[in-house]
Amino acid sequence: MDVAVWTGFDTLCANDLRALAFSGVIEDLQDRIRPLKARLFPRELLLELHDSGLRGQVFADGRPGTVRFEVPLPVFTCHNGMPLEKEPLADLVGDLLVRDSLLEAFVMVALPPSAVQWRVVEWPPGTPLPDDPLDGVRQLPVSSLRLPFPLADAVIDAQPLEGADPLLLVAASPRTLVDAWIQVFTQAGVQLERLAPAQSCEFLALRPLLRQMASTELVALLSPYDEVTRLTLFRNGLPRFERSLELRGEALVAEINRCIGFYRRSDPVARGLRLLHSGTLPEAKALTAALGVAAEPTHEEPFDSLILQGLASLEVER
Repeated sequence: MDVAVWTGFDTLCANDLRALAFSGVIEDLQDRIRPLKARLFPRELLLELHDSGLRGQVFADGRPGTVRFEVPLPVFTCHNGMPLEKEPLADLVGDLLVRDSLLEAFVMVALPPSAVQWRVVEWPPGTPLPDDPLDGVRQLPVSSLRLPFPLADAVIDAQPLEGADPLLLVAASPRTLVDAWIQVFTQAGVQLERLAPAQSCEFLALRPLLRQMASTELVALLSPYDEVTRLTLFRNGLPRFERSLELRGEALVAEINRCIGFYRRSDPVARGLRLLHSGTLPEAKALTAALGVAAEPTHEEPFDSLILQGLASLEVER
């Protein structure tokens, strides 16, 4: 009886071992094929960062996918765009990618708006812009950029702007901040494809609409996210004014009204007003009443935000 029992056990173990060996071959083949599949059928993950949360959406075959997420972050996980808790952030990003089968996706990231200083710089009249915009930035007096950190310690993105006058759109972040985010994504095992300024992404998404506007018309974009609403004013297709407002309700409405009035006094050419918002804005009706114009939602479905829409445009234009 004992022999029969042990014989049966031995047979069962042998079958299990053959099954495990076959399973191991399949897993090995899948591991080998996965990078090739990722290259042949690439998927991107568009990721929008804020101090208080992450927003992500898959982008494949030139259009946004149905896989998306929005995850809040504990207080002081990030502060002023800087990741303070890098290891928990890396674990969170890695877990999200595993959950949604996105480990092989190429990740395009919009840095938190608070991480980026944004400037429109006038190039000296009569002097052509260099072929490389970054060379142009290096030739500018440091004082003209008015950065709160040394230019030598910054990561710079510079793009020429459309228009009769030579202008550069300059976005700058402290190198320590950019390196910290790269460290987060490296630790998460992410295939990081791009880090982009959130403001530049919004501008790129909004540019087709701005081109349709009269050169004198003022456009106000409100970008709400949790406790902060960013106000950006555009005229003649260019960003002219930006302010982050940690206000709500009547106080927010009054401050937006004050900022628009302040800008109009400094730019008498500005006429009219187009009021846009890129997310849920509880104060929309109050702003309509205070400013006399309707507050219009602006990002295009099926994108979840104007920033993600602009981030996808960067990929399409590449």
